[in-house]
Amino acid sequence: MASAASVRDSSRLPNEILITIVDELGKSDAPKALHSLLLVSRHLHAIAIRPIYEEMLLSLFHPKQIPAFAYLSRNIATNPGVQFITSFIFIFEYYSGSGPCFTTGEVGAQENLELILPYLVNVKRLHITFWPFGVFNPKALCLLPPGVQLTHLFVDRSIRLTDLSPFLALSHPLLESIVIRPAYPSAATCQPFQPTDPKLSVGALCPNLRCLEAPIEDFLLFEDAPPSLVNLGVHGQHPFRFVDGMVLDHIVHTFPLLRTLYFEGTNFGTGVAPLLPRLPNLEYLSLDHSSMSRRSDAHNLSMFSGVAKLKYLRLTYSPRGEPCIAPGIVDTLLILDVVEFKTCTRVYKDSLDTSQVELHSSRWLQWWEPAEQEIANTSEQHNSSLLVKL
Repeated sequence: MASAASVRDSSRLPNEILITIVDELGKSDAPKALHSLLLVSRHLHAIAIRPIYEEMLLSLFHPKQIPAFAYLSRNIATNPGVQFITSFIFIFEYYSGSGPCFTTGEVGAQENLELILPYLVNVKRLHITFWPFGVFNPKALCLLPPGVQLTHLFVDRSIRLTDLSPFLALSHPLLESIVIRPAYPSAATCQPFQPTDPKLSVGALCPNLRCLEAPIEDFLLFEDAPPSLVNLGVHGQHPFRFVDGMVLDHIVHTFPLLRTLYFEGTNFGTGVAPLLPRLPNLEYLSLDHSSMSRRSDAHNLSMFSGVAKLKYLRLTYSPRGEPCIAPGIVDTLLILDVVEFKTCTRVYKDSLDTSQVELHSSRWLQWWEPAEQEIANTSEQHNSSLLVKL
C-alpha cells in the first residue's frame, strides 16, 4: 500500500506549473493571493517566498507604522526570505497635523535600518531616503555584508558629504549608478566640501560606473571618472542660487566623456550653457524650469546651438509659443520633449506634427532610456529623407 507521503507526492503539480502560477500572481496586483501560498504547504512556501522578497519596498507614511517596521527589523535574523532580497527600497515620509514630523521617527527609522542592512547578503539595488524632510545617514551603509555586489545606489545627501565616503571608499566593481539626493534646508544644514577633505577616485573604486547624480558642489569629492561614466545628473540647492563657476569647470574637466546631462535648480543660461561645447559627446540634455533664472533664457533655444552632437532635449517647462525644432538653431537635434506631469509633448525634426507621450516612471530606469529607441528610429528616418533628397 502506498504511503500517505507518496500519495501526496504523486498528486503534486509539476514544479514548472507551480512556478508559472507563482510568477503570474507576482505580476498581477494581488499580493494577498501570493502571500496566501506561503500557508498552503512547505513545497509552495519554498517556491513563493522568493518573488515575495526579491523586490522589497517599505514605505512609511505615518508614525503608527514605526512599531511594525521595528518588529520586522528586530526579527530579520530569523526571517528566511531576507536572503532573496535583490532590490531594497525604503522611503520614510510622514507628517503631523501641524507640519512635518520627523525628529523621533527619523531616529527610530535609522536605528531599525541599521538592524536590517547586515542581512542584505544578495542585494543589488538599494534605495534609502527620508523624504522630504529627514536625512538618512549613509555611514550606516558600511553595515552591509562584506563583498555585497551593488549595481544601483540611491541615498540621501547627509549633513556632511564625507559621511558617504567610507562606503564609497570600498571597492564596488559592479556599481553602475549612484544617486545622492540633495537635502532640503529644512532637513539639514549641509556643510560644503572642504579642500582638506579626502577625494575619491571613482575610476579605481567603481570602474563600471555609468551614472552619477548629486548636488552640484558634491562633485568636488570625485577627482576622476572611469571611461564608462557617461551620464551625469546635477542638482542645485534649494532655494535657487547661482552656482560657483569653479565647480562647473571641475565637472566639465573631470567628466569630459558625458553622453547625457541632467540639470535641476542651476543657473543654466548664464553659468552652464557656455561650458557645453567642451562636452563633445553630449547627445541627451534635460533641464527643469528652476534652472532658468532669467525668463528670456527659458525661451532661447539657440543657447543649445554650440552642442555639436545634441540629439535629444527634454524641458520640464514650456518654451514660449508652440514647441518646435526651428531649422538651423540646433542642426543635430532630432527630438524635443516638453514634459508636463506624466505626459510630454514630443516634437520631431523635419515634422510640423507633435504627439503626446505618456511617461512611465521607474526607480531604476534612467530618464533618457525610454527615448533611445525613438531617437534611433528618428535618426534612421532623417538619414533616409536626406538620401532621397540627394
